[in-house]
This record gives sequence, structure tokens and C-alpha cells, in this order.
Amino acid sequence: MNSTNHNHNSAASIVAWQYLHQELTALLPKQIKSQMSQREKRYAEGEKAKTRINDLTPLAKRTPNPQTKKIVNIVVGVMSAFTFSAGAQILTSRLGSMSIPASLLIGGAAGVVADKKVMKVMEHSRKKNGTQQVLKDIVKQKQAHPAKNEFGELFYEAQTALVLKVEGQFLDKLPLTDVGLAIGLSGTEYAMSLGIVIGLGLPGGIVLNAIAASLPVVMLWGAASLQNDAFEMPGHARSLIGQYEDSLPKEITQLEANQIAEIDEEVAMKQRELAYEQVLNLRREKFVSEGDTSGRLKNWNMVEADFQIGWYETENHQIEKEQDEKREQRYFKFKADIAQIAEQYKPPAGTYSPEQVAQLKIEWMEVQEQKLKESFAHDIQWLNHKYSNKIKHYEEEIAAAERRYAEAESRWREERHSNAMKDTV
Repeated sequence: MNSTNHNHNSAASIVAWQYLHQELTALLPKQIKSQMSQREKRYAEGEKAKTRINDLTPLAKRTPNPQTKKIVNIVVGVMSAFTFSAGAQILTSRLGSMSIPASLLIGGAAGVVADKKVMKVMEHSRKKNGTQQVLKDIVKQKQAHPAKNEFGELFYEAQTALVLKVEGQFLDKLPLTDVGLAIGLSGTEYAMSLGIVIGLGLPGGIVLNAIAASLPVVMLWGAASLQNDAFEMPGHARSLIGQYEDSLPKEITQLEANQIAEIDEEVAMKQRELAYEQVLNLRREKFVSEGDTSGRLKNWNMVEADFQIGWYETENHQIEKEQDEKREQRYFKFKADIAQIAEQYKPPAGTYSPEQVAQLKIEWMEVQEQKLKESFAHDIQWLNHKYSNKIKHYEEEIAAAERRYAEAESRWREERHSNAMKDTV
């Protein structure tokens, strides 16, 4: 079995754990549940990391021209400087000939501060909305596919925890000073722009003047949005991808695949135990209400023992069949590995005659074949030991049930004989 199959089969098992009935998970040993929880958590984080990286990749690949940002900054800066300078002239009116340069300088500084604060508010809003949307998607997924047990709950909890770990800081509120300055400076710029427009005596009345006055503010916020989309968010996406990469799924080793397979075997065993109890209860209810229609089983002890004999014989037969299938699968893998030995050979470096090359290949293949034979023998021995213990267990259960049946039948005969003697007397 190659690594791709390891990953696929193991992932399928981990997903299946999310849909086990709670009645079944309650029967699992604490150690097994702990192992399942650890793997479920890693799987959930890996899936969310893959999804988030795939969503962020198109944005992260954007590489706009840096000159665009400079042009936008210059245009916004000039317009903001001009607009704010109108109000700054009130403060610099006593400076005489230096009034206009000073007002432009103050206006430009105010414009730069306004641009930075608006950019900061816009950037925080975009990042916050992005993170909130990811968390909402997890909630929607849970609503569409509700958790069936604690492992399903853990799956969604682990994904939420990962997102909060990587992006949680973007959910914090922005300082009121930044928000206040962004809104306040935008309002101030609008008021000054409105004053300029009214002073120019443009036609159209107050409504058109108000709309025209909003142009600098619209440009300020529009430029902030444009720069944020083009420059800030791609960098933000690349940063998030780097952080999520630590949680991407790791290749599952053969040892880990074996451990997951052992967990599945434990789950399957508990499923059979649960099925045993459920079917036995149905048998009990039927016997109490209808009795034994065959007339062969005289009391509940005989019914229970007869049920156990049939149940364990079926289990034993399934185990023997499974053992044969596992041995057959291992044999076919061994034959396939043997057939591929020649393809895996790599000639050694150096100068060798054709005869030496051929001999080296033969020797190498013999060594590899011997290794495969030893591995095959070890695995078959392990399978025989594993399944022989299970078969022995069921054979002992069958023998014990047969003894209980015989004892129950013997007691019934003794009671019937005793009752017959009493009737005779």
C-alpha cells in the first residue's frame, strides 16, 4: 500500500468517526477516544488550512504596479492639501505672504494624516470582515451537517480555534482615536470643500454644490479602498498563507496508518458488542411475548445460550473469512513487489563491464527479494497470531455457551421430572 492510499484510507476513517452514534462512542475506552480526538483535531485543522489557503491564493498572487500607488497618493495628497488649506488659511492669515505656503503645508499634513487614518480604518474593516466570514462559513457548514457525536463537535471546534489563533487579532476593535480621526478629518475636509464650492458660486443650487463638495472625500475613501485591495490585502493574504501552512496535513506514515486501522478495529468490535446487545434484547422481547414457536427452547437461559452459540459461530466464521482475505491481500502485494524489483534497480557509479553490471544487478535483486520474503513471512506470522487469538476467543465463547445451554436444559428436565413426581403423588 503506497502513501497515497495511506492518506486516503486514514482520512476516510477519521471522517467516519464523526458519524458514529453516541451510544457507540460511549463504549470506547478513554485511551482510544483520546487518540481519535487528537487525530480528528489535526485533520480538522489541516482541512481548514487547505481551504483557507486555496481561498487566499488568488488574492495573494496579485502584483500591481507600485507606480500606481504613488500616483494615487499624489493625487489624493494634492487634492486634500488644497481642500484643507482653505481652512488652514484662517490660522495663517497673519503670516502675510507666507500665508498661502503655510496653509498648503498644513493642509498637506492634514491630508496625509486623513489618508493614513482612512487607510487604517479601511484595512481593519476588510481584515475583520474576512475573518468573520470564515467563522460564519464554519457555522453554516455545521448547520448543514450537524455534529453526530463528540468527534463531530471537535471537528468544528478545532477549525474555529485555528482561525481564531491565526486571525483572531483582526476581530479586535480599532482604537477610537483612529476611527475618530478618520471620520473627523473626512467631515472637516467635506465642510471645507463645501465652503470652497459655495464660494465659487457654481450653478445648480445647494444640492449640486453638496454633491460636488463630496468629491475630495469620495476620492479619499475610494483611494483608500483601491490601495487596500491592490496592495494591503494581497500582502495580508500572503502573511495568512504562511501562518496556515504550519497546519497543513502531514503525510501519514505506515505506523500511523496501522494505528488508525487498530482504532477502526476497536470501533468495529464495539459496534458488534452494541449490535449483540440490541439483537439479544429483541430476542428477549420476542420470547417473552411469543415464547419459542419451535418448542425446542424451554426457558430464557436456553434461549440466551442458543442465541450466543449462533452469534459467536457467525462471528468466528467472519473472522476466519477476514483472515483469509488479509493473507491473500498480503500475498498479492508480495508478488507485485517482487515483480517490481528489476524496475527499481539503479546501476552503480563507476566503470564496469557488461558482465559485471549484470552480476551486480542479480546480486542486488537477490538481496531485495530476500528482504521482501522476510517481510512477507513476518506479516503472515503476525496475521496468524492476531486472528488465531480472535478465533480462539470465539471458540471459547461457543464452548461456554454450549455448556450453559446444556446446564439450562438439564435443570429444565430436572424441574419437569420433579413436577411430574409431585403430580403422581
